[in-house]
Amino acid sequence: MRHKMGYRKLNRYPSHRQMMLRNLVTSLILKEKIVTTEQRAKETRKLADKIITLAKKDDLHSKKIIYSYLLSKEAGKHLEEIKNKFEGRDGGYTRIVNLGERRGDGAKLVILELVKEWLN
Repeated sequence: MRHKMGYRKLNRYPSHRQMMLRNLVTSLILKEKIVTTEQRAKETRKLADKIITLAKKDDLHSKKIIYSYLLSKEAGKHLEEIKNKFEGRDGGYTRIVNLGERRGDGAKLVILELVKEWLN
């Protein structure tokens, strides 16, 4: 049965997993495209969509939460620019594109990117 299967543990301790995902979300916002494994991308997608939705609220409390989660101020400033482009979109700010398997261990690699086709 799949009880209490709310997230992937990614074979990491909770503190390491949380910091790894924070790093991935920060990199995604700064670079708008990252290459990672499929499982990490699926977990990062959840957090990135929540952060972008929070940024669209545009109030002080949301900004404090965002800046406390992201690891650099540059990412927060870049998110301020990005959020206006997603105004007409209610969700689904990220896309996962398959790349194939990594040569060393056969892990599925994907590109996690922000959606470029913004609605007007």
